[in-house]
Amino acid sequence: MIPKLTRRSAVAMATVGVVAGCSGGRGSASTAVRADDAPDAARQAREARDSTALVARYDAVIAAYPTLAARLAPLRADTAAHVRAFGGRAPAAPSSPASGNGNGNSNSNSNSTGSPATPTSTGSASAVPATADKALAALAAAERALADRRSATLLDAPGALARLLASVAAAGAGHVVLLGRPAGK
Repeated sequence: MIPKLTRRSAVAMATVGVVAGCSGGRGSASTAVRADDAPDAARQAREARDSTALVARYDAVIAAYPTLAARLAPLRADTAAHVRAFGGRAPAAPSSPASGNGNGNSNSNSNSTGSPATPTSTGSASAVPATADKALAALAAAERALADRRSATLLDAPGALARLLASVAAAGAGHVVLLGRPAGK
């Protein structure tokens, strides 16, 4: 006797089929993007470098504006996770920033003019803007540009890399929204 096909079992079988089709038959997600594929490996390395540069920007802003550390730490952690997802080695989280320099300016890395110092340890981070609001806007612009570029390259990427790019681009777009909101809102 053949069991009766119910709507629930049909939906379950269709879901399994869709999931299997999305995997591309290459195995688990960790092996889906193969490092021996030279063009894909080069793209992943570029994406890892781009995310590493963004982590350096977060670090520079956190160093220049310690009051933003709590707000930026989760976004920085996400970006470091993106570096690892692309096969790179994420920079270690910076140590706790100083609480200020005693002159009313919470920017502990300011030079004699009171403007933030340009980070020199990484070389990849650009000068930190003169105000916290401008620094947040610069981070948002960097996140937006990277998310837009990643979204634009999705169609040319192979399946697993395309899914990773889409996920990271979506996270970057979320960071743009979070960076644009005042703290606590």
